Amino acid sequence: MRSKTSTNQVDEYLENLTPEKQLLAHEIRRIIHASVAHLEESVRWDCACYFFYGPVCYFVSSRSGIHFGFFRGKELSDPNRRLVSRNGQNPHIKIRSIEDIDENYFGELVREAVLLNQN
Repeated sequence: MRSKTSTNQVDEYLENLTPEKQLLAHEIRRIIHASVAHLEESVRWDCACYFFYGPVCYFVSSRSGIHFGFFRGKELSDPNRRLVSRNGQNPHIKIRSIEDIDENYFGELVREAVLLNQN
């Protein structure tokens, strides 16, 4: 019988990042939680993932920082045109520094992605 772990998988994921990436990832995580409080978080596919009626968004370590992505990103309005995708990747925003983080914009994308899953 499996026992439940007492530590959050995402906490463990964050602990394994470099200090610079931890700072960026913690801020993205805070924005996700502040945008939609009822998302389930876990580590899947080697990234921190958020779910509500299916996968919503994720963040993952990249060579130069953090990628903040959306499983249905091609369906998001993305008025600032920040989502990029290549080689079959899910659309994501490249975050290399704290200045790349736009709390209001990211929150809107998270809320829109949740609405896509609800409909």
